[in-house]
Amino acid sequence: MASSRSRIGLATAVLGIGLAALANQVGITTSSAGSPSPYRPFAASSYWNAPVPDNAPAHDNAAGILRYMQTASSAGGGCIRLAGAGKSPWGQPIYWAGDGDSSYNVKQTQYALPPEMADMRIPRGAKPASTSDAAMTVYDVERGYVIAMWHAVYNASTDSWSAGGAQVTYLDSNGLDSRIDRSNDGRNTGTMRGNNGGVTAVRYDEASTGQINHVLKIALGPEVSTLAVAPLTRSDGSSNDPNAPAQGTRMRIKPSVNLDAFNLSPEARAIADAMQKYGVYIGDSGGVTALKLENTVVEGRGQLWSLPSTALCQLPLSEKFWDVLPYGYDPSK
Repeated sequence: MASSRSRIGLATAVLGIGLAALANQVGITTSSAGSPSPYRPFAASSYWNAPVPDNAPAHDNAAGILRYMQTASSAGGGCIRLAGAGKSPWGQPIYWAGDGDSSYNVKQTQYALPPEMADMRIPRGAKPASTSDAAMTVYDVERGYVIAMWHAVYNASTDSWSAGGAQVTYLDSNGLDSRIDRSNDGRNTGTMRGNNGGVTAVRYDEASTGQINHVLKIALGPEVSTLAVAPLTRSDGSSNDPNAPAQGTRMRIKPSVNLDAFNLSPEARAIADAMQKYGVYIGDSGGVTALKLENTVVEGRGQLWSLPSTALCQLPLSEKFWDVLPYGYDPSK
């Protein structure tokens, strides 16, 4: 299970207790009203954190792309399911490392790992998701970065960690991979094609306080294009269909959609609000169209999410509800 630091830190953030002490640990900030605000990595004006303006341009083939997302094989009607809700194991465990946590020289098992992982702090008891991806995310606010791990394995007999791949992203940068022209930090690198741990999943503290203040990453069920556009550096898709979206495509719920009309639960409404204000981008070709939630079960906190995986299926990826933005669109520019 997650360390007591991880469990208590996030629970305290939600309750608003001991905020001053928490600031150094997990980066919780305080609003002018004194209420807790979930930590938001990267510059406020970055690609990840900039809202999409109401008058943003549309992709020339928005209709074809959205039709593909609803009707192609594995589209599932274009519903964005919530991975990590209910009994789904596909959520992302998220941990917060700091003083007192052990440092590990994480061993490479497949792809080259970022140099920071030669001395990476990981809380005792941390576990990856119990899926074929064995993914997890570790924030180290004191050292200034977040690391997303893939095929992460802990060996208890040797007290050692290994990973098949990873991405490191510095928290005070604009969060873009160093291979993207607009990146402002050459240390942002790894094997996840420009995806990063700061937006890999919706954290529970964000949704429970209704403050998801960044773009969200989704995986698309129908196969995505072989083309990649910023913020991604390459695609893991294989489709040559002219309507298959490029990996990195950004979309948003139309500003004209009245979310009050859908009677969404508070957690689902927080996610939908973020999808309308900041949008989503396609970061994976996943077999199922899905958005990852924080995996609080693997972290040892039990299932904190109270919403079903289909909570957002009232807002399918159709022209009625969604805009597709031009390839490479960056609202921060």
